[in-house]
Amino acid sequence: MKMGVEQAACILAMISTQEEHKLVSSDVISAKLQVSPSYLKKMLRKLVVHQLIVSVPGNQGGIKLTRPPNEITIYDVFVAIEESGPFIELNGLIPQAFPESEVAPEGEKMLKDIFAEAQENYFSTLKKVTVADVLKQIIGTAQFRVVDWNQKPKRQEIQALRRKMQLGDEIE
Repeated sequence: MKMGVEQAACILAMISTQEEHKLVSSDVISAKLQVSPSYLKKMLRKLVVHQLIVSVPGNQGGIKLTRPPNEITIYDVFVAIEESGPFIELNGLIPQAFPESEVAPEGEKMLKDIFAEAQENYFSTLKKVTVADVLKQIIGTAQFRVVDWNQKPKRQEIQALRRKMQLGDEIE
């Protein structure tokens, strides 16, 4: 798995926890991920193409989700960055390495089938989990749209918000 999947997950987590009706600045995301703005633009482009986010231009612009976090699966994130091609591409090495064997093609087919089944199971698991599921499990509540990342919240502020949310207290 590419590092980009983890970065995309962080981007979606930031956008998903951003206060309602506020956009996250790409400069803020770039700084938080410690990546160059040009690299971030490439990453954001992949998420836009896969219709996970939209970029709104202008002074008050920024990044927002195209749909709620409970409708975006981890599979969606993975495919946006990695694409969904086969895990392994066999190049005919088994029959080449064992030309005297009549069963080499069967071995190659078996290996290909094993990886195809593993990939299917992997994708099936990713399709069952949404961004909202992950955030709810990590934060401890479904009420997670309470941070304004553009204001660069401090660690203590995030921890205090998390405690309040877990206790069911009102968030100012």
